[in-house]
Amino acid sequence: MKRSISLTILFIFLSTILIQPSIISDDIDAKPIGNEGLIYGENGGVRLNQNKVSLLYINGTFYEMGFQLGSLMKNEFLINYRAFTSYYEKQGFGKSELIQLWKKQESFITNEVKDYIQGTADALSIPFDDFACIWVAEGAAYTHRCSSFSAWGDATYSGGLIHARSLEFPLSIEDPITRSYVQDYPIIIIADPDDYYAFTYPSFAGYVVEDGMNEQGIAISNMWSENNDQTDIGEPMGIRIFEALYSASTIDDAIDILTSDKTYGYNFIISDAKVPVGYAVETTANKYYAGTWDDPVEQIKPFWAIKDVVRRSNCFLDPDLAKEQRDIYKPNQLNCYLRLLLNGEPWAAVWLHYKALSIGLEDSWGKIDLINSITLIRSVYHGQYDPLWKLILSFREDWKTWWQWVAEPETGVFSISFADGETSAHWTPILTFDLLESLKRQAPTLT
Repeated sequence: MKRSISLTILFIFLSTILIQPSIISDDIDAKPIGNEGLIYGENGGVRLNQNKVSLLYINGTFYEMGFQLGSLMKNEFLINYRAFTSYYEKQGFGKSELIQLWKKQESFITNEVKDYIQGTADALSIPFDDFACIWVAEGAAYTHRCSSFSAWGDATYSGGLIHARSLEFPLSIEDPITRSYVQDYPIIIIADPDDYYAFTYPSFAGYVVEDGMNEQGIAISNMWSENNDQTDIGEPMGIRIFEALYSASTIDDAIDILTSDKTYGYNFIISDAKVPVGYAVETTANKYYAGTWDDPVEQIKPFWAIKDVVRRSNCFLDPDLAKEQRDIYKPNQLNCYLRLLLNGEPWAAVWLHYKALSIGLEDSWGKIDLINSITLIRSVYHGQYDPLWKLILSFREDWKTWWQWVAEPETGVFSISFADGETSAHWTPILTFDLLESLKRQAPTLT
């Protein structure tokens, strides 16, 4: 394992902040032990607080893991549960509508996921359906502002695989009672389930799965990709990612899960560090594309291939899927810029996002590692690599990042930054932990 990596990462936090008493009630099922800042739950699980981020190690059955999660983060989960339900109501999705959507999709969802949700709901003392509906709310909340890449082989310094991801969403989702924002309670979950693969994923307390990595070297991230071919009848995207994280040992396993029982439109970047290789996967309700860097789809202009690299923003490259999304395939045409200016049609901005990320990757090609990949992904959101992209960012103050991470799945090293208050993740300090060491020690382990 490349332990030397941790010595060179300049952004890691140097101090540990204990839980703030103002957000933890007396009945929380957890107690601090020793002087390492660890909190051991009475029903299992371990929590480590590091500079506003809570890292949680949970293990056992899926029900037990869900219960540990809810017990260790009870107040934070309840605060953010209120915030998310309030937000969805403002988007026109009340709790009753979300519960109806859950009922439509429930038959596609595995018992493991249901047990995990049930355990959390029981720990929070709220009805199962009330909490489960958060997991199917993807159609009520989406954005054209995410990106991801996978690089390996000749593109990276060591030849090993690097997976990177930026998740964008507004920083304005607020609890109506405490007036705290969902990003005030960032979490990293390290799950070690019985009879399945261990995995990790970042989130906010009370939120669901958007991306992550497992002990088999599989890493997954998603980007919403709006289109006309969609359905409510299927398995929600976040639950498909969750299922792939605990059950996929190969990239083919992961692709099979993510392209089954599809609902809305998404791009995925999927990595398998054992090969190593990354794939871009594009999905609508009835169609999908999966290809690596040298697939002909990756070379259709104005898009272009980069050896041993796949990357995506929020548009389809496959022409058949693109027809479900936009009437002009090439989003760099003048008409697309005019539509962006006149009616906010997103495809020119999405193209510039893809272009800036691609130029950054070409600039770093052959040298990509954990350190410069986090610098690269941040630099994209600082407006580097393309002047028109920088102009877009200067006029779009709502282009906010929830979290950004890079990982080396082979070694288990995972570096991440979260939004903090009104500050996006691409400006905040970076925390690095080690999935594989955390599993050995059965506690969150920083590097």
